[in-house]
Amino acid sequence: MIKNNNYAMICEYEGTKYNGFQSQITHNTIQDKIEHSINKIVNSSISIEYAGRTDSGVHAKHQVISVKLKWNHDPIKLQNAINNYLPKDIRVKNIKIAPQYFHPRKSAISRSYEYSILRSDDSDVFTRNTALQFSEDLNLYYIKKCLTLLKGQHNFRNFCKEDSIPENPIRILYDTSMIKEKNILKLKFKGSSFLRHQVRFMVGTILKIGTKKTPIKTLKMMLESKNSSNFFIKYNVPPRGLCLTLVEYDGFSLN
Repeated sequence: MIKNNNYAMICEYEGTKYNGFQSQITHNTIQDKIEHSINKIVNSSISIEYAGRTDSGVHAKHQVISVKLKWNHDPIKLQNAINNYLPKDIRVKNIKIAPQYFHPRKSAISRSYEYSILRSDDSDVFTRNTALQFSEDLNLYYIKKCLTLLKGQHNFRNFCKEDSIPENPIRILYDTSMIKEKNILKLKFKGSSFLRHQVRFMVGTILKIGTKKTPIKTLKMMLESKNSSNFFIKYNVPPRGLCLTLVEYDGFSLN
C-alpha cells in the first residue's frame, strides 16, 4: 500500500511576472503554477500549503511549501517532475518527507526578508527586477539607528496598510542588519512573522530618515503609538527589491 507522505520543499522564484504567491482567479500566481505542475504528475487536484503569502513582484530564495501525496518513488524524482512542468523562474529544491504534523506556516518559528537597494544614478540591466534604484545620498549612521530601533517587540500597526491591520499588530523583530555588496545595499529583517507590507513600509521610512527628509524621532513615535494616526505619513517602496530569504523551524530543516 502506498503511504500518503507529507512532502516539504524549498521554493524559489522571481516574482516579477506573477500576481503574488497565493492562488487567484487569474491563475497567474506562484501557487497556481506549482499546483498545476503537481496535478499533471498525479493526475488529480492537489492543494499545497506554504509559509508566506508574498505579494505581486516580491521574490523568494527560501519559500517553504508542502503537499501530501501518495508517491511510490524517490522524493528527488518528484522534485524533478515538478520542476519539469514549472516555468524557468520558479523552482523547487531540497525536497524531504516531513512529519505529518508539519505545516510550512503554522510550524515556522521565524521568517527572514531582505530589501535590496541599488546605489546608482543609472539603472542596471541585471538588477532592474530585483532591486530599487536609489541615487539620493544616504546617511548610513541614521539607517543603522533605525534598524536598531526597529529590533525587538513593537506594535507595527503604523507599518501596515490601513485595510490590513490585524486585531493584534504586535510583532517581534529578532534581528535587523545592513550589508553592502558593491553598489547594492541590503536591509535585512528576521522576525516571528510580519504584517502585510510591513517590511516595505519600514524600508520606506528608513530611506526617508536616511535622506534626512524625516527626523528619526518620527520612527520612535510610530513604534510607540498604540493607534493608527493620520499624523504619520507612511512611505512604501516598490515590491521588486523585497525577497523572502529564509523560513526556520524547530527540529526540522530543509537546508
